[in-house]
Amino acid sequence: MFTTFDRYLLKRFFHVFIIGFIATYGLYVVFDGFTNIDGFQSGLEEGSSFGLLKLMLQFYVYQSSIFFDMISPILTVLSAVVVFSLMVRHGELNPVLSAGIPTYRLAIPLAFATLTINCFIVANQELLIPRIADKLQAERGDLGTSSQFVEPVYDFSTRIMINGRELLLTEKKLLSAEFVLSKPMVHDFVTVKSAEAFYHDKTPESAGGWLLKQASPKYDELEIAEFANEMILPGDDPGDIFIVSDIGCDQLCNRSTNTLISTPDLIARINNPSFSDLSIRKQKMDLHFRLTRPFMNLIAVMMSIPFVLRKESRSQILNIAFCAVVMGGLFAINQFFFYMGTTKLVTPDQAAWFPVITCGTLAAWFSNRVWT
Repeated sequence: MFTTFDRYLLKRFFHVFIIGFIATYGLYVVFDGFTNIDGFQSGLEEGSSFGLLKLMLQFYVYQSSIFFDMISPILTVLSAVVVFSLMVRHGELNPVLSAGIPTYRLAIPLAFATLTINCFIVANQELLIPRIADKLQAERGDLGTSSQFVEPVYDFSTRIMINGRELLLTEKKLLSAEFVLSKPMVHDFVTVKSAEAFYHDKTPESAGGWLLKQASPKYDELEIAEFANEMILPGDDPGDIFIVSDIGCDQLCNRSTNTLISTPDLIARINNPSFSDLSIRKQKMDLHFRLTRPFMNLIAVMMSIPFVLRKESRSQILNIAFCAVVMGGLFAINQFFFYMGTTKLVTPDQAAWFPVITCGTLAAWFSNRVWT
């Protein structure tokens, strides 16, 4: 059970965290809103101020989930630093130490607070962000269609190149779709074009794939190999073609980031034979870094204690400066191993877990410097 003083520290921690989030996100909204005001105005049917404010409110409410995911680890460490700094400034640490309570006993409520913030980060990543991924990628002036530029991708399992002019995430629609069928699926390379193509998710009864409306050439005109008859099928309506593929809408745009999908979906991508080895390696790194992030957040908070409450220190401002330098060093270590992982000098799991081992060792090494 937490003591009264523990609850006092928890209250101060969450107060600093919430105020910090509101302040930083408010600053982002003001800067981004004034910078991109033309984008919001282009999506208004009527030029009323109320309509503009409503559109901006909807956009930034959705964007707050991504901002929370990015800024929470930094605010967690900053909140811990502020809590301990205020204890020293207000003379609250000396009575606690005089009572025989060790300094690291005060870290228990902050460790609990850090774990609580990590739970919110995980819930935001796994439950909220995937549900609103199309809204998060939408243009500022149009949250309804979420139009995206198409990045061509090659399906390694079916040997089909998928391309198009524009992708509507909300409707799962690909405009001006082009599917290049390669040998030996067809007698010769054939580009099947369609003004509209819709993606159908995989179900227990049917495979996932793209339904090309009024495709050209038609299904009867294609010289399909016998083994490919299970991957290239006629549609229900005359002129339609259904092409089986695990490459969905999310892989045709913004492929460089995996923050918009849940961990089970990320694991499914890794086990999907449709993606290239380079793409799978990047996804493995993202998966391991996602798993290690809660540990890194907790280590960073524990690491800050011996520098904010430094033994025989004369200046609290100097302590905070030392702590900022150390946090920068932790970030540099993390980025160094990430770079080694991207250049294939280490495996993806080593790139993600070596920073945890290194920073955890440093946190234990510097623990004897704390004020006791």
